[in-house]
Amino acid sequence: EMKIITIIALFAVVAMAYADEQVAAKATSGRFEVTKEYQGDFVETVRFSDPKLSAVRLSGLSWPGLYSISPNDGWLLRTQKTGSGDSIAILYRIEENGRVSEVVGFDDLLWSISDSTSRLKKKELYHIGVSKFAWSEDNGTLEIVLRGSNASKSGDGIECGIVYDLKANRAVVKATHSEQDGGGQPATRPESK
Repeated sequence: EMKIITIIALFAVVAMAYADEQVAAKATSGRFEVTKEYQGDFVETVRFSDPKLSAVRLSGLSWPGLYSISPNDGWLLRTQKTGSGDSIAILYRIEENGRVSEVVGFDDLLWSISDSTSRLKKKELYHIGVSKFAWSEDNGTLEIVLRGSNASKSGDGIECGIVYDLKANRAVVKATHSEQDGGGQPATRPESK
């Protein structure tokens, strides 16, 4: 009987932990935060400190997103697991009026830029996603490194540095482009223009 009570209590604690809303990221200015709550799937919401602005629920998948907020609090980068070892990048513009708009096709844009210069294309890769990123101090660009493993050759894969212009909604391959050779060792080559 004591085991049953312990199991029920443990189940209740776990259920309560999943039902509690948690802060996933907070703007340095305090203007907003991203919260997550498990409700069978993860529900993620942008909540503004100004009570006049409505909370905005972000669409997503059953896994929680990882968030980064730009230095000026105007942009939100979300990396979202989509499968075993795979993830996508989602970019949101956070406006002063409380509007949260997704940059539609952001992940596809990044991979099409990578595919235009890379020896391996996205369709030939597995374990794909953003491996690194950095916001520029002037909030003008976002630098991203995409990484993927060759689906048909162990120890092979690519890394592609991309610079995304936040104001112009354009992306270009970074001036230097690192890839992995067949042995999985980093090799750097200049990019042709």
